[in-house]
Amino acid sequence: MKIQSSSPKFQVMSLRGVKRRSNPLKLQEIASAPPRNDTLFITFVLLYFLLLVFYFVSPVFAIDTAEAKEPHVLKTIVIDAGHGGDDTGAIGPTGIKEKDIVLAVAKKLKDRLSKKFNAHIVLTREDDTFIPLEERTKIANENKADLFISIHTNAAFRKGANGVETYFLSFDASDEDARRVAAFENRVADLDGKSQIKDTDNLKAILMDMTQTEYLNESSQIAEIIQNNLSTELGGENRGVKQAPFFVLMGTAMPAVLVEIGFITNPQDEKRLASNEIQDMIANSLLKSIAGFEEVLKIKVGYAK
Repeated sequence: MKIQSSSPKFQVMSLRGVKRRSNPLKLQEIASAPPRNDTLFITFVLLYFLLLVFYFVSPVFAIDTAEAKEPHVLKTIVIDAGHGGDDTGAIGPTGIKEKDIVLAVAKKLKDRLSKKFNAHIVLTREDDTFIPLEERTKIANENKADLFISIHTNAAFRKGANGVETYFLSFDASDEDARRVAAFENRVADLDGKSQIKDTDNLKAILMDMTQTEYLNESSQIAEIIQNNLSTELGGENRGVKQAPFFVLMGTAMPAVLVEIGFITNPQDEKRLASNEIQDMIANSLLKSIAGFEEVLKIKVGYAK
C-alpha cells in the first residue's frame, strides 16, 4: 500500500524535478535547431515595395519607350564636306584650307546626329579625298537621303567680309555675291591640278526637273532654320538665305542646302573656324537646325504630338 500511496507523490515530485533541472539532451537539441528564419517575411516586404515602385515609375518608362520608338521622318541624312584632295577650296591668310575645316565640322556633325537620330548618317567623304560634284549628288540619291547638307567656307576679296549664309537651289542667283559664290564652288580641280568650271547653262534642264522642284519649298525651310540658328549663335553679319545654281545641289531628290559657315579669307574668321570650340558650335547649331526641320516635317506628315 505504501508503494501505491507514495507512488503518485513520487511521480509528482519527479515531474517537478524535471522542471527544475536542465536536460543536457534537450538543450543540445535546441542548440542544434536552426535559428528562427524571417526571410519569408522580409521577402514579402521587399516584393510589396518593388510592386509599389513599379506601379508609380512604370508610366515614366512607358513614355521614354514611346519616345524612343517614335518614328523619325529623316531616316537618312547625307552630309557633304566640300572640296577635298587636289581641290583645296578657299585658303585662308595663314594657309588653312577650306577642305580641312569643313571635313572636321562634317565629322562632328555626323557624330552628333548618330547619337540624336535613329537614322543612317552618310558622309560623302571621310578623309582628304577628291569626290566629283556629280558623285556627291549620286551618293545622296543612291542612299535615298531625306536631307542633303553641303558644308563650305566662304571667300571674298574684301578682307572684312564676315558672317554666314545659306543657299538653296535656283538657276538664277539672288544677287551678284551669290553668283560669285556659286561660280567658285562649281569650280572643280581635275586630277592634273588644273581647274574647270561646270557649265550651269547646260544644267538648266536638270533644275527644271519636277523631281527637284518638288523639294525647293522644303529646301528653303531648312535653309531659313540653319541661317537663323547659325547667325544667332556665331554672331557676325547675318548674310541671309540666298539662291544660286550650285552644281552639287542639282539633281538631288530631297531637300538640299549649301551652308557657308564663315569667311576663311577673313583673318579673324579663319582663326575662329580653325578652333575646335567654334567647330563644335557650328556642329551643334546644325544639329539643332536639323532637329527643328524634322519637327516641321512631322507636322506636315502628321507625326506631331
